[in-house]
Formats: sequence, C-alpha cells, structure tokens
Amino acid sequence: MKKKVLSVMMGVFMTSSLLAGCGTSGGDTQGQTDSSAQEVSAQETAKEESKEQQATEGTAATEIPDDYKYYFSFDEEDERVHAAIQDTAATPIVQTTDDAVNYVNGVSGNALYVDGSKGAKLDVNGVGDTYSVSFWVYSERSANYMPTLQYGPDIHGDATGGQHYVNFTWADWNPDGSAFPCVWAYDQLDDAKWPNWYPDEANTHVGEWNNITLTVDPSELSEDGTLIVAHLYFNGEELVGYDSDGNVRPTYVVSGTMAESDNFDFLLGINYWDAIMKGAFDEIYVYDYVLDAGQIKALYEAGDATSTYDAPTHEVTLTVDENAIDSVGATDFSNAWWSDWSEFTELKDGETKVVKLKNWSDGVNNYDNYTVLFTNEKTPAHEDPNESGSADHKEYACVRADAFGWTPDGDIDAALFNYSWGNWGTWLQQVMMEADVELTISRSGSELTVNAVQTDYLGSANTCNVTFPADITADDDCFFAITGEACYIDILSIEDAISVVADPDAIDSVGSTDLTNAWWTDWSTPIEIADGTTTTINFKNYSDGVNNWDNYVMVFTNEETETHQNPNPDEGVGSADHVEYAAIRADAYGWGVDIDGGDATYETSWGDDWATWLDAMKDADVTLTITRDGTSIVVDAVIVDRNGNKFTNKTSWTTTCAAGDPMYMLLTCEECYIDIMSVETK
Repeated sequence: MKKKVLSVMMGVFMTSSLLAGCGTSGGDTQGQTDSSAQEVSAQETAKEESKEQQATEGTAATEIPDDYKYYFSFDEEDERVHAAIQDTAATPIVQTTDDAVNYVNGVSGNALYVDGSKGAKLDVNGVGDTYSVSFWVYSERSANYMPTLQYGPDIHGDATGGQHYVNFTWADWNPDGSAFPCVWAYDQLDDAKWPNWYPDEANTHVGEWNNITLTVDPSELSEDGTLIVAHLYFNGEELVGYDSDGNVRPTYVVSGTMAESDNFDFLLGINYWDAIMKGAFDEIYVYDYVLDAGQIKALYEAGDATSTYDAPTHEVTLTVDENAIDSVGATDFSNAWWSDWSEFTELKDGETKVVKLKNWSDGVNNYDNYTVLFTNEKTPAHEDPNESGSADHKEYACVRADAFGWTPDGDIDAALFNYSWGNWGTWLQQVMMEADVELTISRSGSELTVNAVQTDYLGSANTCNVTFPADITADDDCFFAITGEACYIDILSIEDAISVVADPDAIDSVGSTDLTNAWWTDWSTPIEIADGTTTTINFKNYSDGVNNWDNYVMVFTNEETETHQNPNPDEGVGSADHVEYAAIRADAYGWGVDIDGGDATYETSWGDDWATWLDAMKDADVTLTITRDGTSIVVDAVIVDRNGNKFTNKTSWTTTCAAGDPMYMLLTCEECYIDIMSVETK
C-alpha cells in the first residue's frame, strides 16, 4: 500500500493558575486552651501575611552603583569574552576557543548568545568573600543541573584537588518538579559541603528574560558557623523559601567562592559536566560589597524583560557518513515518496531491534522524514516491495517520524502515539533537519512497537512512542525497512536490543535489572585489598547508555561492612572510624580522601569518544585488576563490549592508607546492574 497523508496537528495549550487561599479562625473564649490556639492561629496568619506582603510590596529602586569590579554589557566586541567548549581530553575540561562570540537582542542593547554546543568564559577573577553578582538570563530549554552562571576559584578541582563553586541552575529538588533559579554551592575540600536552595514554586522560567542577583556577606553565618547565609533576588525581589513547617530555608553558600585564584572560572551556560545551555546573557555585574535592595531593584528595572529574543538560525550542512551500513533517499532531498527502501531486517515474535540512523530533511513538511515499513517478506533493498514482492506480499503497517501511521485497515489511532514535543515548528525546522535517531522496534504477538528518540544538533532529545495492533500472528513472518520522502537517511547500525538478565551463576550482584536503582542504594560484598596483593574481579555491567556515571563505581574503605548495607557511619553500618579513601567511577572520575588531596591519574583508550564508550557499557564484560603496593594503588580495567570491542582504563593514585592497614573495595552503581562472576587474589 502506498500512502501519503498530510496529517493536521492540533496543539492543545493548557493554562495553569496558581490560586492562593487565605484562611481565618475564630472561636469562643473558653479559657487558656482556646486562647493559646488563637495565639498560634494569629502567628500562622501573620506568617502568611508576611509572605504575601513580601511578594507584593517590593522595594523602591534607587540607582545602579558605578563602582563595580566587573561589568559586561555585551553591546560591542569585548576581548574579555571567550567562547568555551567541553573537551574531555584536555585539562581543564572547559577550554576557551578562538570561535566567534555571537550576540542577539538583549534587555539593554545586545546580549551574549550561547548555542547549546558552546558556552562562554569571561575574564573575571575573585573579588573576596564579600560580594554581589547580578545578571540577566534567557534560556530556550532547561535540564537538570544545567548551568546558567557558574563561578569559583577551582570549579573542577584541577588545581587543588577539591571543587569549589556556586552554580545557578535548574534542579528537581522542589517536590513538585523542576525549578529555577536553584543555587548550588560546593566545597569539596572542607568536609564536602554542598548546600543547595530551590524556590517554593516549581517553575522553570524557560522562554523569558529574568534578572538574578546574589549577595554574600561572610559575617552572616548558619547556626553552626559552617555556611554563609546569602540572599537571592529574582527580578528585583528577594526570594525566600519555607519548609513544610513554615520556617525560612536560608540560601546557603560555602565560603571562598569568590576567592581570587589563578584557576578562577566565570562561566556562562557551561560547566565541566552538564548539558550546555542554549540562550542568552546580558548586563552582568560583579561588586566587592553587598548591594542593598534598592540598588538590586534598579538593576532589574534598567532592563527590558519584554525585549524580543531572536535566536540565530542553525545552518544545516548535510554530511554523508562513510561508515553507514545503508542509506535511503537523496542528498538534495529530491527523492519522491515510495521510491527508496533500505535493506529489510527480520523481526521475529518476541524480538527487539535497535536501529540508529541520521535523518536529514529540508524542514518543509512534517512527513518528509524517516518512515518504518513492516511487511511479511524480505524483498530486495532499494526496490519497490510491492513490485518485487511475491503474490502473497502484505504490508502490515507504516509508522512515520511525525507520530502518524497506518495499516491496510486505516490510520493507526492517534491516541496510541505519545510524543514529547509541543512545538511542531521547532521539531520540524530544528530537530528533524539534522537528527540523530534511535529506534527501538519490537514485536509481541499481534502488536508492533516503535519507540523513537530524536536528538537534535544541540543534544536535546524528543521522544515518540507507539504500540499498535497489526494483522499478524506469532507464527507469521515479519520484516521492517526504512524509507522516506524528500529526505536523506544514513543507517548507522541495526542490533539486537540488550536484555538485562541476572546470571544465576553470579556470586554477587548490585543494582536492579530494570536499571532504576538510585545512587548510593546498593553495595557488593566488601572485597579485601591487602597490601602486596593483586586482586582480579570479573563482572558484567549493564546500563542504558544515557549517562556516563550510570555504570560501576569502586569504593575503597578502611573496614569490612555488611553486604548490601550503606557503609557510611551516619546513615549505615560503618563505624565512627569509617574512612572512604576513594571512589573511582568507570568513566575516569573520582573523589574521596585520597583523591581530594591530589588527583588520580587516568589513562583511557577511548579518549574523548564518549559516545562509543557509553554504547559499549550497555552490555560489557569488565575485568578489574587492583594492585596494592604499600601506598600505591593501581586499577587496570579491561572492558569488552557485546561486539568484542576492547577498551582499557588505568587509574593510579597514592593512598593515605598506611602500608599494611586494612583496605576493602565495594562495587556500587546508579541506574545500572552488575553481576559479579569471580574474585581472585594473588
């Protein structure tokens, strides 16, 4: 069946309102009990009125002080502004480049633009423990922990072995969902303090200009004296958070975050680990004293929050992948509908295949993208299956990239499609013009499933999932191919889906087979790492290939704790003398007493090809060889993926554990599963 349908998409816009209620209480004056109740009620009412007053009255603006230490208007070229990238093969990972810095319309003149693949680094150094920092920001998207402005004397710990920073970010700490602006500070050297603060309202504030100001006075401390009580202002008004009991949650930061340093970073939209922001910054000020409320209000009122934001367009350059196993369509997008098909792949009942492809299109029509075709027989590639097929040829279904499909009986019920994008223009003209696509195609009885992840050039992913009934039985043959119109498709790989199955011969296991285990929730049996010995551990590592940290982690401690019990003394079974010497992740990153005092050295065979390594870790056989010689610890990791490809990672460090003192290693992980097959010590 040949079919092209122009499907009309209807956007449903939902408007939500925040309703505030005000309660009153009263009663008879029947002695001290009722009097106390009225007093408590009056206190609660006063507290609520105080919140309302704070939210509505505001502060009168005065003027913007001109004795700033740093100011960036972005209205003209500035040699203090540099494009910055994440380069995992370099030290430090955030590297400035000679790439041009781009600008868009801002709240006052021009604004600095970051495109989601590069951020920016400004020539700013610390100004001391007392300071104020203010900036305008517009974000096109949000992601957990994605930075807007992040600064510190040693953000990554390259100079001191201990990270130190303040980050203004999005986070899901709010019980109701992701919120912005969240403030996250960290001092890895000073007993690993990392206070965070989030607003009471779960609002991401994406797609709007907002002004943020933070003031820090080191004389205002927490009750225990270990943290500074900072003050956060949003669009000219102070943000105050409350706990469930109505008590104020202070905006804590660690000390020294604005300390002058040869290793000081002042980063916009980028850090060493997280997704890079796409958006703009304007009117950045840094002062070496605390601004008052009127001055902060003046900073807000000087900007036009209604200013139009027009992001530069992304120029798409189609590049044919020479390593593709197959291709469909034409590079000039001239291919007509039903004119080209990939090789057909058999899909047996109960099977799941994973297809990776690159989709290029002109962004004109939503149907001009990849389509998955299901038939009952394998016909020659790049030939019309209706003409090259047998007399019994049958087409079971077609599923398009744009959440539309059909069978011989008619269109697939639209309600069966679930897709994540709300803006069809962005999906069509940004995502699908140059998309990395992963299709998970399954068959179960009379049902077919196509789950798609479509990732744009910025790394932003959209999903589309559908499971639908087809005229097929478990005994029928089924094959699928990729086709498309006015587009070009490079098919990069077709593989069996990874099945996470617990091995009955495993001597220990960590995590969950559905890959949902949270961080710091499961640990293996402690393995002794005695001085003068070499210990070899063989295990299977399963992960979903999304985050590099969702793989095995080795934790080295000074005592043998109970299997699958939290080894930390505060929350688990460790003693008061418990020491965590080091935690070493599979992705060449670590922390702990040993690592904080001086970085471990990592030698990896995959360099900066993290995508290949991540894919390998989905189903990997891992051999760890741990050698302890006095205070020297060396871990040689050999990783072999499901296709037989080999990766190595050598980690070395000097431990603070004295020669001869006890040391144990525990395996833990997050959102992954580990089967330990053998442990041998020589």
